[in-house]
Amino acid sequence: MKKRFYIIFNLIVLMLLTILCVTCHAETRIGLVSEKENIQIDEEFKVIAEIDKTNIAAFTIWIYFDNEKVECISKSDKLNVIENRIIYTWFSETGKNKPLTELLNLDFKAKEDGIASFSIIGEFYKENGEEIDMPYSKLSVNIGEVNEITEQTEAQSEIDENKIVSDDNAKLEIMRLGLEGVNPDFNPSVQEYYLIIDESIDTIEVTAIPENRKAQVQITGNDNLKSGKNIIQIEVTSKDKTNTKNYTINITKTSNPEKANADLETLAVENYELNPEFYNNITNYKIEISNDTNKLNILAIPSDIDATVQIAGNDNLKEGNNNINITVTAEDNITTKKYNINVYKRTVSEDIEYEKQEQERIEEANAVLQKINTENVVDPDEDITLVDEEVIQKEEAENNNKVVSNVLMIVGLVLSVIVIGIVVLRVRNKI
Repeated sequence: MKKRFYIIFNLIVLMLLTILCVTCHAETRIGLVSEKENIQIDEEFKVIAEIDKTNIAAFTIWIYFDNEKVECISKSDKLNVIENRIIYTWFSETGKNKPLTELLNLDFKAKEDGIASFSIIGEFYKENGEEIDMPYSKLSVNIGEVNEITEQTEAQSEIDENKIVSDDNAKLEIMRLGLEGVNPDFNPSVQEYYLIIDESIDTIEVTAIPENRKAQVQITGNDNLKSGKNIIQIEVTSKDKTNTKNYTINITKTSNPEKANADLETLAVENYELNPEFYNNITNYKIEISNDTNKLNILAIPSDIDATVQIAGNDNLKEGNNNINITVTAEDNITTKKYNINVYKRTVSEDIEYEKQEQERIEEANAVLQKINTENVVDPDEDITLVDEEVIQKEEAENNNKVVSNVLMIVGLVLSVIVIGIVVLRVRNKI
């Protein structure tokens, strides 16, 4: 009897553990669904935020969308639309859990050809205050004519769903402006950007999506643009509030863009190569120098002859990282552009190791060159090449032709002598 009881008890415990494991590993997900896959410009469509059926007492969701391609036209007191971000909060009136499947129904209007990207994250809580962990989700919608280049560009800008982003991450993953011409191309590690706009532009739409979707983004200075210099600031605060990163977009509003040209035409460092290779819309470079180099000679020529250039930080270089700043001021004396060179100065021990590696590379290159030269030497005992055979055959043919010609000449002479002899004999006989 006791044995049977223990068997039944063990089976019940095993079943409970199995159910518990399955429950723990079952991942609840949120997602976005569009009522249409292909949308035409100016067409309205719905995007629905959904969740696997889950008992929830309260939640806040953030939906990021590409406001260059689409416009949110939903209106509600509970809905907070800020630039490219929608914030929506819900809680159960009774404070008790409710089974939910649909979180939010949104209306959008298509604005521009391309692929409109959407992403959603959220914080979900049960009635006891326990937070439900849910991965973020994303959605892409085709608008108008979508070409291959656009698809590749959008694909590169998306975060891998499995990528883990730390809570102290304060970087942007996507930054777009509603105008063309911003430079350099966006890079999460580059924080300074430049743009020249026409006098008729008063507002610039800015899309800024952080790598950690729960980081806070604040955009200022993108409206009420005045003539001259304007600055758009994008401040990203990490989820855990420990880090802040500022991205700056320098705007020049002018009716004479030629006088606002602050590009460099040439940038070079004596005895060293820039990495990457210089291009006027790339503003950040790197080089590595020897330990005995204390000063760098830099050639910086502006595209506009009337622009001025200032170089700072190129002398008294210390071991480790050094920053050289090249500031170009345009003819209008308003527009400026900064180029940066990160210079790493090797230590003495690093210099010795570097020279050793360089010597090894030179020896390897010489060995390869010697091998190539050796292989190109013709061995008399080896078979001649096809080219040599063709040359010899040609020479033999020419020699044979000469021999035949000589033989024919000799034969011709002999025949001539014979003919002459016959003629002479006949003449004598007649006489």
